[in-house]
Amino acid sequence: MANADLSTTKYDDLLNWLFARAFGEDDVETLLAALGDKLYELGMTFQRIHIGVQRRHPLYAVGAYTLRPGEPVEVDYYARGVTKGANQGEMWVKSPMRWVYESGEDEGFLNLEEGGRSDDFPMLKAARENGATGYLLHMSGLGPRDMAMEDQEGIALSYITDMPGGFSEENLAFMRRLRLPLASYVKGLCQRRLVQDILDAYLGSLSGTRVLEGQTQRGDGDMIDAVIVFSDLRGSSSLAEHYGMEGFLDVLNRYFEITAGAVMDHGGEVLRFIGDASLAIFPYDNFGCPKDACAKALGAARDAVARGKAMNAEREAAGDLPIGFGIGLHVGTVMYGNIGTPDRIEFSVIGRAANEAARIESKCKDLNRQILASGAFAALTDADWQSHGEFELRNIGEAMEIVSVN
Repeated sequence: MANADLSTTKYDDLLNWLFARAFGEDDVETLLAALGDKLYELGMTFQRIHIGVQRRHPLYAVGAYTLRPGEPVEVDYYARGVTKGANQGEMWVKSPMRWVYESGEDEGFLNLEEGGRSDDFPMLKAARENGATGYLLHMSGLGPRDMAMEDQEGIALSYITDMPGGFSEENLAFMRRLRLPLASYVKGLCQRRLVQDILDAYLGSLSGTRVLEGQTQRGDGDMIDAVIVFSDLRGSSSLAEHYGMEGFLDVLNRYFEITAGAVMDHGGEVLRFIGDASLAIFPYDNFGCPKDACAKALGAARDAVARGKAMNAEREAAGDLPIGFGIGLHVGTVMYGNIGTPDRIEFSVIGRAANEAARIESKCKDLNRQILASGAFAALTDADWQSHGEFELRNIGEAMEIVSVN
C-alpha cells in the first residue's frame, strides 16, 4: 500500500462524494462499506471501522455498525441500560469509548503498544496482538457527560488501523477534518431510519412504507383484495375490575403479543388496535395468490390459539385469570388508505368486508369457538371446516355462512 494521499484536493473530493450520497438511498450500512473503500483508495487501511449511534427508538438505545476487511457490515442493536445503571454491559464498562466519554473529550487517540495504555482495554489489546497499530475515536453531538451516553443523540466514529507506525499526523489531521461532515451525514441517515422504525412500530411496515413514499393525503388509498383478521379480547370488563387499570394494561399487552404478534410473524399487517380488539390484513398481492394469503392468515390464527393455551397454563399455575379471545377470518375487497380529519389521519381499511370480519368474530362466544371464518374464506383453504349454518349478522344485509376449523 502506497503512502496515503491526503491533500486538500483529495479531502474535497471525498467531501463532495459524501454530500452527493445524501441524494441517494444510503443507509448506515451501505455508507460504511463505501467509506471503507474510499479510505483504502486514499492509502489508509483499517482492521475495524465502527459507528455507534444513540437512538431515540421505541426498543433500542444504541445502534452499532462495524466494518472489517473482506466482511459485510455487522449490525447490532442494544437495549436500554447498556451504558448506565446496574445493567451496564461489560463491553461498555471495559470499552475505550467509555474512557473518552467520561473524560469529557471529543477525541481519543492511542498508539497500540505492548505495555501501554491500550492494554487496559481488552478490545484494543486483542487488536494489537492481531497486528493493529493505532486507535482513533471521534464523538460528535454529545452534551453534558454526567448523562448516560445512551440518553443523548450523538455519534461515535472509531477506527483501528494496522498501518505501520499507526496514525501519522497527516492521517489524524485528515480524519479530524472528516469528523463533523461524516457524523452529520450519519445522523441524517439515522433520523431517516428512525422515522421508518417509528412508522413501522406505530403504523405497520406496509402502511409505514406507503407514508414514506408520499401517500400522506387524506383520501389517498387503493382498493385491495385481502384477508381481514379481527380479534377481540373476552371478558375485558371482568379482567379490568380484577386487576385494576395498571394490571389490565399488562393483560392487554400479553393478549396483543399473542394475537397481533402471530399475525406479524406470519407476514400480516396489523392496522389498528381498537381498545381490546385488533384489525389486521393479509393482502393477496403480498403472498402471490388468495390461497397463500388465506393459508398464512389461518396459520396465524392457529398459532395465536396455541400461544394462548401455553400462556394460560402459565397464568393458571401462577394463580392468574386466563385470557380468552376470539378471531374472525374473512376475505374481500376493501379500501386501504388514509382516513380522518384534515389534521389527524391514519391508515386503515374500510368497506363491507372489514365490518363483516368483526361481525364474524362476534359469534365466537355464541358458538363457543376461538376461530370462526366465512364460507368464502374457507373455500380458499385446504383445511377441514365445520359449517354452523347461515347467520344474519348485525348491520349486514345478507345472511352469511360461518364455519369453524376442525
